[in-house]
Amino acid sequence: MKSKTITKNQRRTFLKKSIAGLLGLVSLPVIGSPKGMNTIDQLSSKQGKDVFKLLRKQLLLDKNLVYLNTGSLGPSPRQVVNKVRDMTHKLESNPVVMNWGELGKKMEKVRSTAADFFNVEAEDIILTRNTTEGLSLVGASLKLNKGDEILTTNNEHRGGEVGLEYMAQLNGATLRKIEMPMPAKSKAEIIELIRSSILPNTKVLLLSHVVTITGLRMPVEEISKITREKGILFIVDGAQAPGMIKVDLGKMGADVYATSGHKWLLGPKETGIIYINRNVQERIKPVFTYSGYASYSASSGTRNVATIIGLGEALSFLMSIGLDKIEEQVVMLSNYCREKVSEINGLEVISPSDDSISSAIVSVRCQKANNRDLFQALRNENIIVKLLP
Repeated sequence: MKSKTITKNQRRTFLKKSIAGLLGLVSLPVIGSPKGMNTIDQLSSKQGKDVFKLLRKQLLLDKNLVYLNTGSLGPSPRQVVNKVRDMTHKLESNPVVMNWGELGKKMEKVRSTAADFFNVEAEDIILTRNTTEGLSLVGASLKLNKGDEILTTNNEHRGGEVGLEYMAQLNGATLRKIEMPMPAKSKAEIIELIRSSILPNTKVLLLSHVVTITGLRMPVEEISKITREKGILFIVDGAQAPGMIKVDLGKMGADVYATSGHKWLLGPKETGIIYINRNVQERIKPVFTYSGYASYSASSGTRNVATIIGLGEALSFLMSIGLDKIEEQVVMLSNYCREKVSEINGLEVISPSDDSISSAIVSVRCQKANNRDLFQALRNENIIVKLLP
């Protein structure tokens, strides 16, 4: 593809018109919701681009902002913000009665909403504060033998690595990282790389469903067949996937899957979900779930019912749009983004181009400039991107 130099104004126009369309992340001025509008019902009835136009009107982002970092923190729509506000007011009207009564019951129903979202049973869902907490619960409770190996990659998020390091230190196990290609070329390449990296003493495998650094979509379902045959516990860091692509845990085959509510799910901050397959629950028993998986128990202690109920609202909000519609939209936009960014002289795209392993994350490496300088220059233009190491 022929390279060309693009002016500052052209770059900003491109960013606004292409990448920023993802889930409506270039916000429009919002004074208030249309009179009498029930957002979830409206979203359910809309088709095509109309869905995302309506979604844009629900975001509270500054009108002058081009927001391209949902991978760190997603902007909660008005529907979710209002739900948290209303539940907080209700809680404070009669804290004890509401917390262990009406609102406590609503909080517990979020486990069922999450189960519907992921196509699993509510009994296998635990509500956490974020992905890191979910993975750390596993790392702190899983028992290994000295010399057992924990396998992961060199592209994992630090929050996922912490739990593995703790697990290795606690049990005298070893931690090994697979060197990942940048960019990956195909699903077959990734599957073979994982297969060939497994050793006889490999007991745990942790992979990101969508890799933060490159946006690689890991072929979890195919890899789970390998780990199941070899008796390896397969843990998936799902921080970047749900809300961006459709995640069917009932089909996927992961033993453990942890995610956050505050990224692509567009939920309240400090909310999260972890799924633990029924077949491995006897092996994973952190003190947090000693009294069971319920949203509130003696071992969990008092929870923030308002934000957890808000997470349920966010899940319902996305399901009303349609998870297939969202995935179709992000794939289209990321393909367009990769094509246009590839035309800019001095930028190397390190995200996969194959649709089967690509995602909404498009990452570039600067060949002629410092990435921190470019990051700051974009921020000075109110264009918010993620700075990668």
